[in-house]
Amino acid sequence: MKEYVLTKKGIITLAALKATGKKVAFIKGNRQVQEKNVNAKRASLKENGQIIPAVIVDGKEVQSVDLEIVDAETGTPVALEDHEKYVVILDGQHRYTAYIQNGDKNKGEFYFMYPLNEGITLQKILSEANIATKMWDGKDFASGALMMNPDKKLPLLEAIVELLNQGFPLATVQKWLCFKNAGINKEVLAKAMNGKIDEKLQKTPYLEKGKRLLKAAQKSFNNDFLGKRYLVDFLIEKYEDADDEKKAETMQQLVEFLVGIDRSKVDEIEKAKGQKGVIAKEQVILNKLNELYNSKFNKTE
Repeated sequence: MKEYVLTKKGIITLAALKATGKKVAFIKGNRQVQEKNVNAKRASLKENGQIIPAVIVDGKEVQSVDLEIVDAETGTPVALEDHEKYVVILDGQHRYTAYIQNGDKNKGEFYFMYPLNEGITLQKILSEANIATKMWDGKDFASGALMMNPDKKLPLLEAIVELLNQGFPLATVQKWLCFKNAGINKEVLAKAMNGKIDEKLQKTPYLEKGKRLLKAAQKSFNNDFLGKRYLVDFLIEKYEDADDEKKAETMQQLVEFLVGIDRSKVDEIEKAKGQKGVIAKEQVILNKLNELYNSKFNKTE
């Protein structure tokens, strides 16, 4: 019987990998597998086969930087003592998932390769391998940044990941948590994956206020509406327009306003439409919000 030995040079087939007794794992938290992306890969693998090998490292290397891994096929966590039985895919989770789901309908084998630059760190590989890949979005980079910095206190980044996983766009997330577009983009998050934490991710003057307002807003409005800029822009303007000595009072009023909006009024706001050439949707919503807010607190424009 032929004895297989893995080498870190060249291309490795899945058959050869399995012949050595190795299994395949993913890093927990590294770019969540998206069904839409997997389906596209499945069709491509059936028609064209695999074009680009998946990038892997040995399980023990991942263990050395305190990252958790899960079995690629079952999703179950891999115990520390079993890390050496696995190779871990750093880039290619969707391709591998699609290949496994296709069964015997794939055109050809599945291929792996180790990083060409043996001196590069694991963090650097994860941040750079997909930075130019259009399928990666802000959620992928944010999750990766948080995953690669387990020992650092990054409450803003944690909150960003939480909202992105709820379906909020990165641009709106920044407004809720920073009260502005804070310049937190894919490049900033990719650098954070490599351990370079931009000061934008460390500033948290509005974090607790934003979380408080969003929690209140979610009692009345759905996340699809909250993911747009209309309400958060309204709230930020009200807060920023208040005098410093009135900001605490204004914050409390905004919370009361959000949780106390009548269901019928919420429906009106969420379903509001503009009139082409007359008034924009955003202005219609703003007018309704101002009307309700001013009425509740006996304010005049």
